[in-house]
Amino acid sequence: MRLLARTRRLHWPFSPARKHLRLALFVSLLLAAAFGHAQTAMLDTPAGRALRAWLDAFNSGDRAKVEAYIKTFDPQQSVERMMGFHDQTGGFDLVSIESSEPLLIKFRVKEKAGSTVAIGSIQIKDAQSGVVDSFSLRAIPPGAVVENLRLDAAERQRVIDGVAKNLKESYVYPDLAQKMEDAIRAHQRRGEYDAITDPDVFASRLTKDLQAVSHDKHLSVNYSPVKLPPEGENPSQEQQAQFRKMMERTNCSFEKVEVLPRNIGYLKFNAFPDPTICGPTVVAAMNFLAHVDAIIFDLRENSGGDPKMVAMVSSYLFDKSTHLNDLYNRKEDFTTQYWSLPYVPGARWLTSLHLF
Repeated sequence: MRLLARTRRLHWPFSPARKHLRLALFVSLLLAAAFGHAQTAMLDTPAGRALRAWLDAFNSGDRAKVEAYIKTFDPQQSVERMMGFHDQTGGFDLVSIESSEPLLIKFRVKEKAGSTVAIGSIQIKDAQSGVVDSFSLRAIPPGAVVENLRLDAAERQRVIDGVAKNLKESYVYPDLAQKMEDAIRAHQRRGEYDAITDPDVFASRLTKDLQAVSHDKHLSVNYSPVKLPPEGENPSQEQQAQFRKMMERTNCSFEKVEVLPRNIGYLKFNAFPDPTICGPTVVAAMNFLAHVDAIIFDLRENSGGDPKMVAMVSSYLFDKSTHLNDLYNRKEDFTTQYWSLPYVPGARWLTSLHLF
């Protein structure tokens, strides 16, 4: 529509060059219209309707609409998480439909508040219910190439063998690791994975089957549509700068800090990010709450993160260096201890603690 309005405002005298330019603009309009119709057709499926409903609810920023979407389409979603994500991104514009099947749609979106482009996938349980079985959305690093892979039997076997190998080498409970391997191989023998050709769907299914045995929400199988750097390779300076910019733009996942009635402090943060980047955010938040009588730490939407950040936040609650926890690496057989810091910028807070 903007392009059409622009051509209407231009009044070119006739010439062969201008004629060809106007013809090119006209053809571009036809192609854009055809693409729009194609996208509309791709959205007219159970998966497409779920995508349309998610975009409408998410982009509205309206809690009631988000709640209605979750109730109808995706009961596993969190209202608070969706609302917080909307505040970070400003919503999304649909850029393209990458592929479309009745129960699976892959798409590309661009955030309204910035330049980040993301690749997404929605898998529906069945056409009758229209309920989302799995949803993924991943930012695409600048310059990265997205691969649209299809799995065959050999590739599924390679993934299953890789999962089993990692469980045996690294999972902290060897007996439970063996039970998880036995479970997914039993699903494989029964042919339950044979029809899965999409990597996102396969990763989601393996995650559910592993968690059904372990009940471990930290354990998951993930698929990246872009090539990942070799294991152990440090990120480039450009990648580090991009990550720092993203952290700063989202205020390091620290969503709200305030003093409630009766001098009760409230701090909501949704991750424990790298303290070398986000340490100043912690210092500012904890010093703002330095003189309250109690603090509520709202971790309901917190997805975890760096144990060094856990130690930094905790350090404001202890008057001396205190042992917090240990992390055991079974593959390399060593334990890392984490202690509260002997020094923190500003005042420590040492009255009472409430975790919600």
